[in-house]
Amino acid sequence: RGRLNTAKGPHMAAACALRDGSGFLLVHRPEADIATAAAPFLRSLLAIDGVTLIWTVVLLGVCVHLILARHREAINREHVRSKSDMLRQTQLLIRTRDAVMLAMAKLAGVRDDETGSHLERMSAYSSLLASAARNHPKFAQQISPAFIRLIGFSAVLHDIGKVGIEDRVLRKPGPLTDEEQREMRQHTVLAGDCLGEVAQHLGGSNFLEMAREIAVAHHERWDGTGYPYGLSGEAIPLSARIVAIVDTYDALSSKRVYKASVSHEECVAIIREAAGTHFDPELVKLWLSVEGSFREIAARYVDEPAATGSEAGQASRFVPEAQPDAASAPPPALPVAEAEPTPTSLN
Repeated sequence: RGRLNTAKGPHMAAACALRDGSGFLLVHRPEADIATAAAPFLRSLLAIDGVTLIWTVVLLGVCVHLILARHREAINREHVRSKSDMLRQTQLLIRTRDAVMLAMAKLAGVRDDETGSHLERMSAYSSLLASAARNHPKFAQQISPAFIRLIGFSAVLHDIGKVGIEDRVLRKPGPLTDEEQREMRQHTVLAGDCLGEVAQHLGGSNFLEMAREIAVAHHERWDGTGYPYGLSGEAIPLSARIVAIVDTYDALSSKRVYKASVSHEECVAIIREAAGTHFDPELVKLWLSVEGSFREIAARYVDEPAATGSEAGQASRFVPEAQPDAASAPPPALPVAEAEPTPTSLN
């Protein structure tokens, strides 16, 4: 087989030997004729090749897509499983954190002979007042649903610093001396230091930040005469201004073995009178709009009676004085902390 050059141009040729060996049979045809005859077949072959190529690419693409889709689905399942595991771990850590913090708050209450439902009331009161403030234009930008949830738990740590106060002061029957009052007031600073160190170990936390704000500043006063730093007005964190009101209501309305409870109506009158001096006046207005709900919460979380064995020892904690004439009697002093009772106030 090969090419054969003739006078009429190149031919394609094939030579076959004869059986008797006498020569060859030569068959040839012009290349131009072969190309003309093959052209239609080549055109159809090209079309077939194109269709085949397209189908091959499509089928390969579908196969690759199915394989990748299955792989992506497996990755997504693993991702969802990992997220679920992380969520469970996070929830477990949060529950553990909450349990530890609540235990610390309970410990502070036990050392101060605090009643069992005080923390539950503080949580409910704080969430209620924060919810009311969320609808006020002045506080709408600061209070979110997350803020309300946080303050409901952070408020229970408001007196956590009392674990660092000596029993001779914390559990002293009767009024405290000026020196003992100064020592008692250090519970706010101790709480700030404690929660600050916890935050350093655990990293940033909105919960710890708010708990620290409340614990440090819930004894500050709107007019700047509070402690520990004499903050005034809006320099006092909003969370602490809210807790200052609800802690005062609870201190007034709760019965203790060393004092009688104050009626709800008297609580309302005292807190209304303290607007603009002790408390944020706008928050007091909001509190007055929901004070009926405070009465309901107080009724729901009623303290259990004090243990008989401790009543005698605690009864001397409140030492009554001679009362002034009704006409000249000053307005009732505003209680700020249950652990600092004096004959005429809880200070």
